[in-house]
Amino acid sequence: MTDEWYEEYTLRNGSILISILNYLGDEDFYAMYNIILEVLQPDSPTYGVDSMGIDGSFKKDGLLVRMSSESAYDQCCFVYDPAKMTPEEIEKVRAWIEQVVSELHQRRPKN
Repeated sequence: MTDEWYEEYTLRNGSILISILNYLGDEDFYAMYNIILEVLQPDSPTYGVDSMGIDGSFKKDGLLVRMSSESAYDQCCFVYDPAKMTPEEIEKVRAWIEQVVSELHQRRPKN
């Protein structure tokens, strides 16, 4: 992943949050979710909407990845817990994220 399209944070619980720069709100989240369905074809995708925003998750090969856009002003992001994964699984998850974001950039280019 290149530093140009994301910011990465380690949360207090040890999970990794990858925030996708310039992609925020409902429309970008739904585009990201549809790409996940089409490209990754996960085992159990889901999302939900409430007054605070949209969040969801998918499981593929037994690995859980969450995603969200908490409001129209927060960037879309992915969250995963590396403590529950092997180094190879972490690389697999990061490759999925990169694949989704690459496709998102093609479908919904931003300045």
